[in-house]
Amino acid sequence: MKAKTPTDTPTATTFSPANYATVSVAAGVIFFALAIWVARHGTNVPEIDLRMHNWVIANRSHASIKIVRAITWGGVTTIVLPVLIVVGVLATEGGRQFTRRLRSGFIITFLASIGVLLGLTINRLDGRVRPPMADWAGSAGGPSFPSGHTTVSTLFAASVAWVIATRVRSGWPRRSIWIGAAVYAFAVGLSRIWLGVHWPTDVLGGWLYAITWLAASAALVLLVRQRRTSRQAKVAAALKI
Repeated sequence: MKAKTPTDTPTATTFSPANYATVSVAAGVIFFALAIWVARHGTNVPEIDLRMHNWVIANRSHASIKIVRAITWGGVTTIVLPVLIVVGVLATEGGRQFTRRLRSGFIITFLASIGVLLGLTINRLDGRVRPPMADWAGSAGGPSFPSGHTTVSTLFAASVAWVIATRVRSGWPRRSIWIGAAVYAFAVGLSRIWLGVHWPTDVLGGWLYAITWLAASAALVLLVRQRRTSRQAKVAAALKI
């Protein structure tokens, strides 16, 4: 039986780089269309945002606010990115090769961090005004679109799922991990709406942007790995000659 060769970054999918690139382009087009639509409204709040925001303010309770205040911590950068490094180190295949595990954890966290920084840049460029501070039930800062907490939580959840899914068999065990990641990102996004610090389209933008970046990153990782594997195979074949 041939021994499994450990890799620097995990694979938990049968998608090809082209598949991921297609997802990235599709989500990116929708995201930028939404960003342009939001920017064109300027200080005027779209009707859909205003109605959903007002409904939340009218229906939230003190108990629900306490719950979502805890949930929203799942999108704090200084918490989730260090955790992502630890998960990458502990869950990535590589046996006792700690250096390989550490490198994998940093690669995954680096890609997520670049995604966060780019998202913040887009946020500053868009400059959308947040809901009135009188409606806030939590802390917030900076422009509104896209939601930073939503972006961070989605990048974190998907990255963790990608790593852990490599260690479980395919089928429902692996699907359950991805479902859990989706629920995590969904809950953090909704918490920002419930706390009154973001318009609903801010959160939608955070999800779309994160999907765009994640799919592009996955395509890049798989493409680099495929080329490296091909190069190693050619070298091995040449040594046998």
